[in-house]
Amino acid sequence: MKRILIPVLVVLLAIPAIKVAAQVPLLNSYPGGTSTIYLDFDGQTVNTPYWNSGTPFYCTSPNFTSSQITTIFNRVAEDFSPFKLNITTDSTVYFATAAAKRQRIIVSAYSAWYGSAGGVAYIGSFTWGMEIPGFVFANLLNYNVNNVSEAISHETGHTLGLSHQSKYDANCNFVYEYNPGGGTGETSWAPIMGNSYGKSLTLWHKGSTSAGCNSIQDDLSVIAANSNGFGYKTDDMGNTVQQSTAVTFTSNEFKVSGEMNSATDVDMVKVTFSQPQRFSLSASGLNSDLQVSITDNKGNVLNSYNPPTSTSVLFDSTFNAGTYYLSVTNTANANTTTYGMLGAYTLNGTLPTTTLPIHSMNLSGAVLNNKHSLSWDIIADEPIESISIETSADGKNFNTIQSVSAETRKFDYQPNTSGNQYYRLYVVTASQLKYYSNVISLREVARGEKYILTSNIVRGNNISLNSNGSYNWRLIDMNGHNVSSGKMNTGFNQISAGNLTNGMYLLQVIDGTTVSTEKIVKQ
Repeated sequence: MKRILIPVLVVLLAIPAIKVAAQVPLLNSYPGGTSTIYLDFDGQTVNTPYWNSGTPFYCTSPNFTSSQITTIFNRVAEDFSPFKLNITTDSTVYFATAAAKRQRIIVSAYSAWYGSAGGVAYIGSFTWGMEIPGFVFANLLNYNVNNVSEAISHETGHTLGLSHQSKYDANCNFVYEYNPGGGTGETSWAPIMGNSYGKSLTLWHKGSTSAGCNSIQDDLSVIAANSNGFGYKTDDMGNTVQQSTAVTFTSNEFKVSGEMNSATDVDMVKVTFSQPQRFSLSASGLNSDLQVSITDNKGNVLNSYNPPTSTSVLFDSTFNAGTYYLSVTNTANANTTTYGMLGAYTLNGTLPTTTLPIHSMNLSGAVLNNKHSLSWDIIADEPIESISIETSADGKNFNTIQSVSAETRKFDYQPNTSGNQYYRLYVVTASQLKYYSNVISLREVARGEKYILTSNIVRGNNISLNSNGSYNWRLIDMNGHNVSSGKMNTGFNQISAGNLTNGMYLLQVIDGTTVSTEKIVKQ
């Protein structure tokens, strides 16, 4: 039997709350499901030997409004949305469910029978078939709908077999019974089975329990176990270009609702523009830190959007006529991994009729005197508010290394690691529109080397390399035919090779009479 302790109990009890009685709305998160969690808001007499030493007692209603109940229901339903489990406020649905596949959680304003806790439930009672309810004490949570929601999910987790997620230090010394998570703002995080009050991302977790530092509990595996009898829903959206969901604009807008079904889920959305077009997209979800990548119809990733201090995505850019794919995924942040980032999200796309404040933004760079020298141009119709320079070791996960003034156009950086370093700009305009620049890769060319290829694999029509000089180049196919040619500059280069078909090519770099040859594979 577990409970949530409320460290500010005296303060919470000292604040009066005004409540208005209302009819409980009849809500279901997964209609037709054969397993049910019933949220009981309208008062209930409890008569069971498993609570209050068998003495009957009455749980008074918290008298939440219909709107408050709906908010609580939605938050709890979101926590359990990946599973074939119906969260309901309808008692008839509860009673129609088999006794060993249902659980009642009573939300009450009466807690004196038990004590100072946010809630209480028996671990594993969901499958017992013995009508043993769990409880959430709204009065001890000051009738705060967010905290009540967290407590309901927590106590429901106990009934499904979960213990507490606890916190230990680096030496495995016990710190907290309830892991408090960390961070502030939108990307703050805590485990549902820890102390998740006041955090934005409250998620199922894989971590140490109160049984010991090395006692690891995989929350999702426990919930979805065969013993509970419901498991996961089927993925709602295709993960590949071939399985993508095509959208249709109505009055220059579209809305897509999807669901992250696992930590590694990828949802693909297909968008087609019949002419050059400005396109604005927002993406948001309650239990996810989202990333949206844009790919053209040849598989080239044009850009990835993942604001470092926000769990949602907003971008506004222009595109040539053609077909594009929006890849929606979860992404880790400074406070947590993608584990437990499951649930619904919404994409809202629009075709604005006004022109963009930023017309062009181009980042370039070179390796000079062991430093990475970056420079950029921005053409905009409105003032730039801020510029952040971001770097990455893999070209996918970026971190800010420096914020510079809006007027800055150059920056030198000494990386502390060898190998390729990737760079991009994150720019915010005065009207709070947010943009990412192109991504470049820099690596110091060793003594005696003329150039370094970023990769011998080409997925678009540009070949990326770093050069220590201005050399002529040409690309020839395996039949000896010249495909394209040009001259590279010192530093980072993206040389355009024209419209390549899949296959092998030879890149030749020419320094006077010396010719260096590299094999290039177009995929």
